[in-house]
Amino acid sequence: MEYYKTDYGWALGEEGQPPLGKIVVSENSASHLVIEHTEVDPSLQGRGHARQLVMLVVSEARSEGKLIVPRCPYSARLLGRDSELMALIAQS
Repeated sequence: MEYYKTDYGWALGEEGQPPLGKIVVSENSASHLVIEHTEVDPSLQGRGHARQLVMLVVSEARSEGKLIVPRCPYSARLLGRDSELMALIAQS
């Protein structure tokens, strides 16, 4: 099982198979990544996979010099708990 980039964001599982977890990301401008949705199969919940999916977007935002718009409640909570990560949240 691995994390891999998709056309909608990132996924967890084996490429070519239905994902066991995913994070849906879009761009609303040249400088913002929007986290629309995060989900992990119930059999894998509680193992840190959703957090890792969000952190992949964090890494992507940092490397591209972008801010994050966390529309997904899970990602908003995760980013809001850490002052370093909060700095990546786009202010409206």
